[in-house]
Amino acid sequence: MKYLYSFLLCALIIGCADSNQSILKSDDDLSAKINIQYENYAANDFSFSDQYSDDVVARINNMVIEGKDNLMTGWKSHHEFLYSNINIEDIYIHTNYFSDGSIWTNAWLTWTGSGQTTGNEYSNRAHFDYKWEDGKIVEVLAYFDETAENNEIAAYTASLEN
Repeated sequence: MKYLYSFLLCALIIGCADSNQSILKSDDDLSAKINIQYENYAANDFSFSDQYSDDVVARINNMVIEGKDNLMTGWKSHHEFLYSNINIEDIYIHTNYFSDGSIWTNAWLTWTGSGQTTGNEYSNRAHFDYKWEDGKIVEVLAYFDETAENNEIAAYTASLEN
């Protein structure tokens, strides 16, 4: 009788499982592409930009950046005049394959770098979400403290005025 109850309970649980569940993967191709993107970004190699649609929309905290060229220009400025010794650490990435067909890759990381103008050392936790459509990133959501960026932009701008 004990086995019958166990069997019935298992059948009930399996029978009630939602067939519309999403799948989460960390060893898939899209997660690997984002991981390589971070390695390349740290190395000042923007060859990963072909992963983005031309009309990608990036929402970085409360700022909206439209278009791949504008987004890449912003990220390239990190190497060109804001920071040196950029590194990505403590990274975790996974991709959500939702039952409605949408696909999002999520990344948590620590960004580090040295201010080119101030010489300050920065360490910043961050979270990024990437929405994929037809093999391209069409939307980016990013959340991180903007103190380092604001400090370096202000110092760099002030240095140009002198």
